[in-house]
Amino acid sequence: MQAGLSTQNAPSPSVVLPHFVFGALSFLTASVVMLLYADSLILPFHLNSKLLTLTHISILGFLTMLIFGALYQLIPVVMEVKLYSEKLAKTTFYLFGTGVIILVINFWEATFDASQNWLWFEISGTIILIAVILFVFNTLKSAAKSTVKTRGNIFVKTAIVYLLITILLAITMIINFARPFLPVSVIDLLKMHMHLGLAGWFLFLVIGVSSKLMPMFLIIHKLPEKLLDYSYYLLNAGLILLVVVLSVYPTQAAIVVSGILMLAGVLVYLKYIHYTYKHRFRKNLDTGMKYSAVAFIVVSIVLVAGVISLLFPGAWGTLSIRIDIVYGMSFVLGFLTALVLSQTYKTLPFIIWLQKYQSKVGKEKTPMPHELYSDRIAKIHMQTYLVGFAFLITGEIAGLVWLIQSAGAMFLITALLYNYNVFKIVLHKQKSIKK
Repeated sequence: MQAGLSTQNAPSPSVVLPHFVFGALSFLTASVVMLLYADSLILPFHLNSKLLTLTHISILGFLTMLIFGALYQLIPVVMEVKLYSEKLAKTTFYLFGTGVIILVINFWEATFDASQNWLWFEISGTIILIAVILFVFNTLKSAAKSTVKTRGNIFVKTAIVYLLITILLAITMIINFARPFLPVSVIDLLKMHMHLGLAGWFLFLVIGVSSKLMPMFLIIHKLPEKLLDYSYYLLNAGLILLVVVLSVYPTQAAIVVSGILMLAGVLVYLKYIHYTYKHRFRKNLDTGMKYSAVAFIVVSIVLVAGVISLLFPGAWGTLSIRIDIVYGMSFVLGFLTALVLSQTYKTLPFIIWLQKYQSKVGKEKTPMPHELYSDRIAKIHMQTYLVGFAFLITGEIAGLVWLIQSAGAMFLITALLYNYNVFKIVLHKQKSIKK
């Protein structure tokens, strides 16, 4: 990993670090919302202002913002090419951050009734759209200069395109809420938006980046890469079919077929990951990789909830809606959050280490990247995170406010400890160690 990230193509830390700080603070904010407004997270309907606030703080403020920063650093690793424009990346950060803050405030105050004012939703959505367009241009322009053609690169490029489509659909939905013109139900639009974001943007990105980084972290060279091809085609086929079906004629049979295709794509990818873990040379996993292992275990909850939602839509009334929410929560606050927490410790320390110590290698003794943060604290917040996630899913299914509040408390502890480590890394002062 150190060798990979030490490439001369790496951007200035001033491009990457603000994304990690914003993301860490967003995670903290989301935890506070979960703790204080637990009773609003089990209301039996989808247009729930507090649930949507929590969702968008987590997805946009935490996950997407942090992924933007990580991609600016990892593009040199995955695509072996320099970032097209650092100035554009900084502009994107400020626009995206501003748009997310305005959007979240509007979700917090939303009523979703006839009196709802959609103006600031449209403004924030437009700002986010402009930021995403700049991000897409910057990253795809960078990718266009790459001579390396790998399966991981294709997944990453496809994910970026899906991100743009997701945001365009979100803007369209906002306009449709204010001035209805689409012959598609609100629920079907939400399903399209959710799956384009979760499966199209996040899942494709995770597969693309992990296909490059997993072999690097776990030390494995020969992999069944054909599995990635199968996963790519199955996921695309299922996602595209789902969007077309929900847009034109949402029959349950066609939706089930699309779900089966996407499920098959995920299972094929998990087979690839299982092979990677099983045949790795590095048997002892550090805290970061343990978090990653947890993330892939959590996928089982995502799949179970997804299959139930797919095969038995609305069959159990309020419980069905809660299962739908668990499906989304387990993907966002389970799978994706665990992965992002893990990769923070695989990426951020190296960024600071490169900035502070790369020029001193061989000249004097320097601290190791893992010494820039507290591994003990990282291990503690992995435990509080796991407890919090278990409380959250159980509380949501059972409709128990006190259990969701307990989850919020655990997530808050996790976020505080995670923020401590993030700021410990970011604010690290250069020091020399005498030989």
